[in-house]
Amino acid sequence: MLLPVTDSSPRSTQLLQHVADWFNRAAQFLFTGRRQRVVTAVFLFLTVVVIGSLIRGNWETLRDYEWQIRPSWLIYAVLLMLIDMFLGAVVWHSLCKRFIQHPHFFTNIKIWWYANLARRIPGTVWFIASRAILYETVGIAKLPVTLLSGLEMVLIFVSGIITTLLTLPFWILPDEVTQNVDLIWFLPLIVILCVIMVHPRILGKIWQLISRKGPTTQLYWRDTTTWLLLYIVVWSFGGLVLFCLINFFQPLPSSYIIATIGMWALASTISLAGALTITGLGLREVSLTVMLTQVVPLPVAIVIVIVLRVLWLLGELITAGISLKL
Repeated sequence: MLLPVTDSSPRSTQLLQHVADWFNRAAQFLFTGRRQRVVTAVFLFLTVVVIGSLIRGNWETLRDYEWQIRPSWLIYAVLLMLIDMFLGAVVWHSLCKRFIQHPHFFTNIKIWWYANLARRIPGTVWFIASRAILYETVGIAKLPVTLLSGLEMVLIFVSGIITTLLTLPFWILPDEVTQNVDLIWFLPLIVILCVIMVHPRILGKIWQLISRKGPTTQLYWRDTTTWLLLYIVVWSFGGLVLFCLINFFQPLPSSYIIATIGMWALASTISLAGALTITGLGLREVSLTVMLTQVVPLPVAIVIVIVLRVLWLLGELITAGISLKL
């Protein structure tokens, strides 16, 4: 992430500025002009490679299992995924209006969708830098966009934790977990941490300290609460995508919907927590596979995670393609 620096250490400041300039130039080269279409084509190629690699590595498991394919559920999953990606872009637009005074709906949607492609590059810096460069082309400074991307990640992370906690009573946990793990003492700590991370006054102070100016208007609890609720809705749609995909391969009763939403939220939050490092790659897939084995056999869980990854890659490519036409 591009971070502002203080004047207390000129040598460190100069070094960080050189690093920031390099990332800016690299992102500007990749995500502007005709190279946008080239980048889209490259990610399409990588998607095909990923699909082929995953299928090849699990071919015997896929071949031997008796599947119960129901095509209509895949259609539901795709539709819900597109709605989910639209809602995520709408929340970003709301943040942009409040923090960087950029009320243009289609521009915010376009940039949010296209910059999502950079999430597939290891390291969060590429995703954030691509946004900053794209907004610079419409006259918005890079620093506010960088800070806002960080705030978005905080809101997504906290809302993911909240979604997980709200759905936890509906989970089916193995006996060894329920008998040996007592979450009661840990929950208050999580709640306190979440409150601190999204406290309006703290967010305002951090924004003012780093950017040397605050938001246009003072933040209140109703602001952060609204954004958190919207992101909980986004998490819920993502969980519904997972539920539909499970039913595409094997029937799963509707009583598992809430638990499925929680599994999706927890696995993605774990992945987000490791997003600043390369070790974050694959965290969602591994953790989600483990959780899904509580409701489906292991072969089905493996395939669901593979197809889910491909489905989200496809959704990002579709929305990126749409963004080029906006």
